[in-house]
Amino acid sequence: MLRGHEMGVGRWLPQATFAGAVLLLVGMGRPLRLVGNGENLVVFTWFGGVSQTALQPGLHWVPPFVSRTLIFDVKTQTLTWKDGDQTAYAPRLVALSQDGQQIRVEATLQFRILDAPKVYTQLGEGYLDRIAPIVRSVIINETAGFSAQALYSTQRPMLQGQIREQVATLLREYGIEVLDLLLRDVDFDPDFVAAIEGKTIAENRLAQKQFEIEQARQDARTVISQAEAEAGQLQAKARALTQNPQYLEVVKASVLGSRLETLVTQ
Repeated sequence: MLRGHEMGVGRWLPQATFAGAVLLLVGMGRPLRLVGNGENLVVFTWFGGVSQTALQPGLHWVPPFVSRTLIFDVKTQTLTWKDGDQTAYAPRLVALSQDGQQIRVEATLQFRILDAPKVYTQLGEGYLDRIAPIVRSVIINETAGFSAQALYSTQRPMLQGQIREQVATLLREYGIEVLDLLLRDVDFDPDFVAAIEGKTIAENRLAQKQFEIEQARQDARTVISQAEAEAGQLQAKARALTQNPQYLEVVKASVLGSRLETLVTQ
């Protein structure tokens, strides 16, 4: 009986060893992938290439040994150009205005990935390094369409809108949605700023002087109009006296009243 039991164990041992080895290899191949919230999983297989459908949050089985997977963050991401900030992608961007003035721009791009497989296929794992040159190029090109004085005064929102629209159009082709693009700060050459501020002060003083002159003219016109009105009244009274002698008696009566009658009767 013992010998028969040993023979049975000997018969099943190779199969158990093989099954254990298979399970070990499968475990080493990590066939199960957990995708967290705000993530998508891109799957590449040696026989099928990149799957066009990303795996959503949850637990998924992928073919072991013949697959490669990559997690993509599909939450809102930012790409910032700022001086002195270790979390920024790079320092401020430098661009030239239409009139050749150097402008340094602090910018932030807010975006999210809509199509992770397309991003992986067209931009690769280091997609940030592919997005950044696109944004930088658009900022430089669009800034060149404005004068420095226009950007210093009123047209900065227009520049920001044009940059946002252009970047959104370009990144949409790669499966990326632009949520916003902000020009948080724009620096100009100090000499240029001083010149603009001096010009603004001079223009404000000139405008104040012109206002004061116009106000004086208006006051003079008012005085003249009042004088002309009084002169007209005097002329009308003079004509009335000339054309109607009895008018003088009416005036006397209105001034002297009953005293006039007393004086006449005495």
